[in-house]
Parts: sequence; structure tokens; C-alpha cells
Amino acid sequence: MIIGAKIAACRKRAGMSQEKLANELNISRQAVSRWETGEAVPDTEKVIQLSRIFHVTTDYLLLDIDEAPQSAAPAENNRETEQRAAEKRMKRQSLRMHFGWFLLIFGIISLSATLVGAGLYAQTLTEWWTILGRYGTALFDSWILAPFIVSAALTLCGILILIREYIFIGKE
Repeated sequence: MIIGAKIAACRKRAGMSQEKLANELNISRQAVSRWETGEAVPDTEKVIQLSRIFHVTTDYLLLDIDEAPQSAAPAENNRETEQRAAEKRMKRQSLRMHFGWFLLIFGIISLSATLVGAGLYAQTLTEWWTILGRYGTALFDSWILAPFIVSAALTLCGILILIREYIFIGKE
């Protein structure tokens, strides 16, 4: 079986017209007709595109082998698969954005609570050991430093996630 006959058989199996195949390949319908009649042969790039559209190997199209193609699924299935993949990407991106907002808000709230706690603790101190005064001593020379660092890290992570997601919207 020559390449033209294989293209015609795969096109018919996929339920495509010559016009539709030509549109997908960005060529004229007459070029597809010439391929199928054997008047012309597609170039390498078009053979690769044909193998992807018809879900067959390039070997099947080019070589004189009569084994059945890998799959004769119509091009609509390929579009549905691409659409599902795009929906999954959008859902993952939405989840990452929500997670970024959660981290940012939770980080700011916990940072505020830590600073308020440090202020309340500073009021109970009668002496301090840093040049920052009571408040600096309460914040940096006590257990309050750990929640302060964690809440600052959460806030920073939220900011970084949101920056990444908003910069790369639609580029994925």
C-alpha cells in the first residue's frame, strides 16, 4: 500500500474530509487530493503531523507495511483529551492560587498575633537586654521569636506563590 492510499484510508477511518484534513495541516484541499492519488508526496513535516492526527506511526505511513495503525481514534478524541488536560491545568493553577492566598492571609494574621503577643509580653518585663528595648527583648530574646519566624515564612511563601501564579497565568 502506498502512502497516498494509507492517508486516504486513515482519513476515512477518522471520519475526516479532505477539506478538514487540509485545514488541520494548513495546506490546500488539492494538496491532500494529490497525495491520495499519488501525484505528490507529503514532506517530512507533514508526514509527522499526519501520524499525530491519525495516531499512527510514521513507519506505517512511509514504509510498505500493511499492519494496522496503532489507533484510528478520530481527531475529536484528541481535542477532548487536550481540553481535559487544559481543564486539569487550570484547576491545579486555581488550587495553587487559593493555597497562596491562604498562606498569605494566615501568615499575616499569625504575624499580627505574634507581634501583639510580643507587645503584651513586653509590658510585663521589668528589665530588657537588647538595644531595642522591652519590645525587642520580648520579641527576640524569648519564645516569641519562633512563631514570628514561622508566620513571616508563611507570609513570604504565600507572596511568592501568588507572584508566580499571577505572572504565569496562561503561560503553562
